[in-house]
Amino acid sequence: MSLPSRQDKGNIGTSHSNFLSPADDPADPPVAHLLRGVNWSSTAKFPSFPPRESSHPTTRKERDELRTYKTGVHTGIGEEEGRFWSEAEEGGRDGWFVGRPIEEDAADLHLTRLKAWGFNTIRYLIPWEALEHAGPGQYDEMYIDYTIRLLRKCKEHGFRVFISPHQDVFSRFMSGSGAPYWVLEAFGINPRNIHQTGAALVHACWDKEGYGGTEGIEAAKDGDEWPDMIWNTNLHRLASRHCFTMFFASDVFAPKCKIDGVPVGQWAQDHYTAAYGHLADRVRDAGGLLDNCVIGWDSMNEPDQGFIGMEVLEDIPESQDFRKGPSPTPIQGFQLGIGWSVSDVAYDDFGSLGHKKKGKVTISPAEGKGVWLTRDEAKDAQRRWGWQWSEEWNFWDENGRGGCPWAGHDVWRPSDGIVLQNGYFNPGHQGSDFINNFWKRQHASYVTRIRKAHPNGIAFINPPIFANPPDLSEQVKSGHMALSAHFYDGLTMLGKRRHRFNADAVGIQRKTKGFLSALKLGPSSIRDGLRDQFGELKSDSSKQDGIAADSAGKREYPTLIGELGTPFDMKKSGLLGLAKGSSQWGDYKEATRAMDDLLNGCDGDNALSYTLWVYEPLNSHSRGDGWNGEDLSLFSYDDCDGDDDLVADNPPDLKTLITLGSRGIQSWCRPYPVEMTGMLGYFSFDMNTTRFELEIEMPSLEGSRLWRGEREKQDISADGEMTSVGFVKIYLPFIHYLGSSTVGKENNRVIGSPQRDGAEWEKGQGKAIVDLEIEEISEGKLVVNGQWGLWTYPMQKTGDRKLTLRIKKWGGV
Repeated sequence: MSLPSRQDKGNIGTSHSNFLSPADDPADPPVAHLLRGVNWSSTAKFPSFPPRESSHPTTRKERDELRTYKTGVHTGIGEEEGRFWSEAEEGGRDGWFVGRPIEEDAADLHLTRLKAWGFNTIRYLIPWEALEHAGPGQYDEMYIDYTIRLLRKCKEHGFRVFISPHQDVFSRFMSGSGAPYWVLEAFGINPRNIHQTGAALVHACWDKEGYGGTEGIEAAKDGDEWPDMIWNTNLHRLASRHCFTMFFASDVFAPKCKIDGVPVGQWAQDHYTAAYGHLADRVRDAGGLLDNCVIGWDSMNEPDQGFIGMEVLEDIPESQDFRKGPSPTPIQGFQLGIGWSVSDVAYDDFGSLGHKKKGKVTISPAEGKGVWLTRDEAKDAQRRWGWQWSEEWNFWDENGRGGCPWAGHDVWRPSDGIVLQNGYFNPGHQGSDFINNFWKRQHASYVTRIRKAHPNGIAFINPPIFANPPDLSEQVKSGHMALSAHFYDGLTMLGKRRHRFNADAVGIQRKTKGFLSALKLGPSSIRDGLRDQFGELKSDSSKQDGIAADSAGKREYPTLIGELGTPFDMKKSGLLGLAKGSSQWGDYKEATRAMDDLLNGCDGDNALSYTLWVYEPLNSHSRGDGWNGEDLSLFSYDDCDGDDDLVADNPPDLKTLITLGSRGIQSWCRPYPVEMTGMLGYFSFDMNTTRFELEIEMPSLEGSRLWRGEREKQDISADGEMTSVGFVKIYLPFIHYLGSSTVGKENNRVIGSPQRDGAEWEKGQGKAIVDLEIEEISEGKLVVNGQWGLWTYPMQKTGDRKLTLRIKKWGGV
């Protein structure tokens, strides 16, 4: 029996906790899908450099230099090297983000590799800046044209795509990504002064300016190296807090701040929504991409509440338990924001055992310049971008300086730095539930606009990290919705090493567990704890007081983990995982184990879809993914020796395509059920033994809630015998199940046939085939073609049953 050649013409639906599509035969039950893939990619967050004249590098050094150039304005590139501020002030250029997330002429190669790795889904990153960098309402059609061409490539290779309107800590001008330069100016900020005022730590400024060369902060830094995972602490500094508060809630907390007669937050939201709506219109009008390639649209990536809900401004909020580097209190941030020199700023670190105080530092903004636009700078911004601030937006002193909107709303007093209204942002002030009162309304507006172009598009819900998603209106859900929560193992990410202990971060964040009950000791406990945390995130999709509620009672939506991954520049661990040790490139044993721990958590009865962070072909050992020192890419040309980077670009065989340049492949290139008739109950994979176990819950044709209503189309025999054949399509990677022999007649052995193109695993060494031992198969038959298995079994009119398959590599452990 050959593998089914399904056309996947139907829309992907979201019900009964599954991604579902119609079968080829309308009389057959719908097909459930597991979506697994990657995020495309870290460099999607940055503009590209101007194209170089056509050149053909002849040496490895020249090729590496060209790849570095193609990385573009990564987070370590400043004004001198990459015109970090000035080009953005000019509005960028047409096609500024063309080549993001991936070079068009290399797309076929990379998509072929991803497909060979078993992936079927891409989370496609598109920051707001890429669409509308030239100014309000001015869209980069050249970039959108490029995006449409790349989406067509994804479709040709059989990938499903959902678009991520991507941001991190609001904008790349605070070492994040997302909003264009002009939005920061619209909110009153001078981006050039963000780093020197401590309003954010900007990677591009770290070893160049410090905080204006001040004493104290320079002494507190451990050399000039950009610290691991410090960028996300910018969420708790002035620039990010201010921008998120203005974007989501200026009408409540900054009513004097209007542009063209509209609350500035609403004005910005309208532009954001219109930009992605325009993109959706263009993708629709291109034809043939919606539904069978582009299946949906994520909500804003990892939104933050800014100041909303904050109760005390003189203290570091309790929720800010992760602190690294200088940690100004909110009022210290306001003082620094108008150019004050501020002493007694807490300086912290976060290690294996949690928060560590390292003393106090003084931050002195250079020349006493604040982060807010001066009166003259504000007038220049109005002329340049074509908007008009309201007359009430007049917070400057007699010299045209100051300009803090929060002083202008009497939250604090600049003359002496005193807080005037400590409860201004707290929940008692006109209702400050961020998710329900502010995030929810923004998301509803965005989804409504997207659905004008893409009525069947899945609304992927990406709430704030580990937060419970709210109940949403049926108009927003529209029967097409999925959760897209994110998860990273915090200790592994921060310390870049595996530990012998860990904690249930989701339980702690949600206050369902105390520290002792959340503590996990030992490898087995840690793995069980990760699976529990993924299970908790998955449960959000079926909570009746959340998104599962509807007027008829309850819905169950699927969950896809939109981001998860682990660093590949990990350090070796010693006693209790505390000793740093040394790390060597190419030795990815620790990273492989850490990734296996994570993905094991997604398996089991969680059976989760996910998109890994990240596939970044421009990764290098020297700068990682090009993103604030992170190094999570599954692939790197720097892991190709000598001239092997050329071989990776023109792979002569499957082994080269699949393995060369890959990192930790044994952990993430793993078997899973791709699509199936029936309900996925449980599956697991042991990376060491290659044992794969799968359970399918097979409802009767008569009783299944999945396909009830379709049965009148099916010819069911009177005696209830088999009337049709159910199936599971299983990815069985060569990396784990490659066979060494084509001979064998054992009853419990399955030798696959070569894949259709007949490609060899290793040039001159014969066709690539899978060789399996079946330890258990409850009923039906398994056949294998290439890396794809097909397990078929009967469907019956009556009698629900559980089907079991257990396999491992032939001759394996």
